[in-house]
Amino acid sequence: MANNKNEKNDKAEGEKSSTAEKLGDTLKKIISSGSPSEISKEILGTVVGQALKAKDDVTLKVTNEMIALVRKIDFVKEFSKFAENHKFKVTAEIEIMKKDKDPSSNSST
Repeated sequence: MANNKNEKNDKAEGEKSSTAEKLGDTLKKIISSGSPSEISKEILGTVVGQALKAKDDVTLKVTNEMIALVRKIDFVKEFSKFAENHKFKVTAEIEIMKKDKDPSSNSST
């Protein structure tokens, strides 16, 4: 299990370094390029790409945290605590009706 965490950390660090490399390449292109339209496209592309990646990372992290939190809850124990301090009132209405006989069987008698 510890190896699994180390692998995830290594992978995350590798992704961060590749992101830093991409950002560095983008900055080099911006500096070397003199055209404002090319600069704008590069900046927008980088910003949008990083924003989408960040959104996906945050969504994944929050989802995993919520799943872990829900797994920790003992619902039977929590309901037992709730039931100790609450009174339950159940109201029911039951109506029993006689079945209607088939109309075709009445005409033959």
